Amino acid sequence: MLFGSLFGLAACGGGPEQGDAGFVDGFFGGLIADEPRAALIGGEVLSSGGTAADAAVAAYFAMAVTMPGAASIGGGGVCLIHDAVRVRTETISFLPKRPAGPNARFSVPGNVRGMFLLHARYGELAWSDLLRPAEDFARSGHAISRAFVRDFEAARPIVTFDAEARSIFGVATGGIAEGRLLQQLELGAVMSNLRTQGPGTFYGGVLGRSFAEAVRAAGGSMTLDDLRNFRPQVQEPIRFKLGNNVMAFSPESGGLVAAQVWAAAADDDRYADMDASARTHFILDLGARAYQAEAAGTADATSPAAIAALLTDISETSHNARQPSISVRADGAQSGASIVAVDNQGRTVACSFTMNGPFGSGEIAPGTGILLAPLPDSARASVPTVALMANEVIGLTFFAAAGSGATPGVVGRIALDTITGSDENMVGAVASPRAFSTGSPDITFVESTMPDQELTTLRALGHTIEQRQSIGRVNGFFCPRGLPRVQTCQFVKDPRSFGLAVSSDE
Repeated sequence: MLFGSLFGLAACGGGPEQGDAGFVDGFFGGLIADEPRAALIGGEVLSSGGTAADAAVAAYFAMAVTMPGAASIGGGGVCLIHDAVRVRTETISFLPKRPAGPNARFSVPGNVRGMFLLHARYGELAWSDLLRPAEDFARSGHAISRAFVRDFEAARPIVTFDAEARSIFGVATGGIAEGRLLQQLELGAVMSNLRTQGPGTFYGGVLGRSFAEAVRAAGGSMTLDDLRNFRPQVQEPIRFKLGNNVMAFSPESGGLVAAQVWAAAADDDRYADMDASARTHFILDLGARAYQAEAAGTADATSPAAIAALLTDISETSHNARQPSISVRADGAQSGASIVAVDNQGRTVACSFTMNGPFGSGEIAPGTGILLAPLPDSARASVPTVALMANEVIGLTFFAAAGSGATPGVVGRIALDTITGSDENMVGAVASPRAFSTGSPDITFVESTMPDQELTTLRALGHTIEQRQSIGRVNGFFCPRGLPRVQTCQFVKDPRSFGLAVSSDE
């Protein structure tokens, strides 16, 4: 694929240098994102010799402009990283936090500091260069993508947009249309400050002071200390041995739910040995129990006793709901977005971002262009979920997936179907009709594409069915022989999204 010149041209009289498009000759890896322009920006970074972290940072900030309802810098997220060069796997968590004071309405944003930490630990290209495309998109405008339009239309019935958001997005004039030029001049000024001064200005400088004042003007209670005190966390992932490799999940949020599903299903090849017709029912009941354990604060994916407890009353012949249950709300619209990147050295980054609901709060901090996230809600089914498989001895990477929306159990099943399945087909695993249940309400949500025969089977087992057009989004890649050893991979964009997978030929 040919890329533009957003990152500069090769020096006259010589070949391209690192930071120039086309610097990498041949295979440069791949990047998948829920918004196509963000994916193209990330792909260009890989082509110019940037690491997977560089690509993820550039793609994220571009998406914060082109798809703010899912990835505004007012939100937060989590990234799972495998550095195949230094042979290290870790998680960076920067989920939105509740401000310290009373009467709070909006979360303290984590994305800026989270992305900066990712870049500081794993990036090589200049921070300012990585943010320049996002600033250009905001200042000069960008054509609204189909991805943006679909998320907006899905959120519109359930989100009340304030006057600032209505003005910027053109809600009152019917301006949300594919191809329409959208300029976000105030957000462009914010991006310029972040690009030239770094994240410190947002969390403790002049920009942070202005942002906190704008949040208060919008009815929130944020202070500069709330911003100063926000710290992303570097965490050890949850790991499971898989031969000579490890399967890793983030240790909180959706990763913890997915890890429980993996631990229970992969143990003793339980899922692999199961009849195909029984797998959906099994994952539904297992996923519901995992949701409930996470919401109750009792989840432990590494404890054999805790995993055995999840499996105790799961029956192959009937659906058993547990009581009492903690209510875990299922969003009616897509919430969040994800980016997965891998470079030609096998360095891998899988990030999932959240606005704590579709289009966040629907309110923009006046004068900043930043869409705000509501307070975190532990009873929400839509939570960031990331997973990967790697060899932590010789530094190979095989699989990575990032889910947004109600996808913790879905990510767990995609990993099972891709890695333990006989056909090693992530494309099929991602495309398969989805189902999930949080356990309370005791409803099985299924996609409308699920075959009638499977629906009949689930109803006969006792599931109460509610159909939806789509459930969440999952992006990822699968390199069955391991990168960088063998450059044969599947780069998979969820067909439910209008995103893009960018990669190069061998």
